[in-house]
Amino acid sequence: MSLVTNPTSLKPEWASMPIRLDPALAGRKQTFEVREGEETITYRVDRRGAVIRRKLEMSGIPVAIALAPRSFKGVAARAMEDGEGEVTVTLELHHENPKLSVPLLVACDLYDVAADWRSWSELFDLPMLMVESDGRVTALEETFGKLRTGEPATRRRSSHRGRRPRFLARRKPGGLGMRMVVAGEEIIARN
Repeated sequence: MSLVTNPTSLKPEWASMPIRLDPALAGRKQTFEVREGEETITYRVDRRGAVIRRKLEMSGIPVAIALAPRSFKGVAARAMEDGEGEVTVTLELHHENPKLSVPLLVACDLYDVAADWRSWSELFDLPMLMVESDGRVTALEETFGKLRTGEPATRRRSSHRGRRPRFLARRKPGGLGMRMVVAGEEIIARN
């Protein structure tokens, strides 16, 4: 996964109030509203993806944007510390366009964050991402270091080809090696 730099501010506007969408209830439609300035944005999340309802900036026309899970880059976690030393943790469906990122969790405690992070990632089959303090987005596997060395080695094709001649490697129909013939005589004696 390549590094992506997010040019917007590091703390999203929706990160000021607590939010928690339960991944166990993803079969139902979970809906919540967030106010960004004068605008009210409605998010709906279920197994099929997310729907964002907002107004266009210039014209004010209401629009609903349906996003499939594959349109997101991953489930991103972000930890932010404020001036008093309190840590706010967020989980979001990360999109290249920050206005299309969908918040899943905003919490001040770290309980169940990892479980929710993994559950959302498995539910949507998306990678687990981390948003660094400078705004870079990296995959969780890349933050562990050289844990994964590379692609697996390709398997050898036709490994027996060099060891046996072709006519011996060919499959032949099996046989018993002898034939039994019963020529008109009764085998079982009756008295």
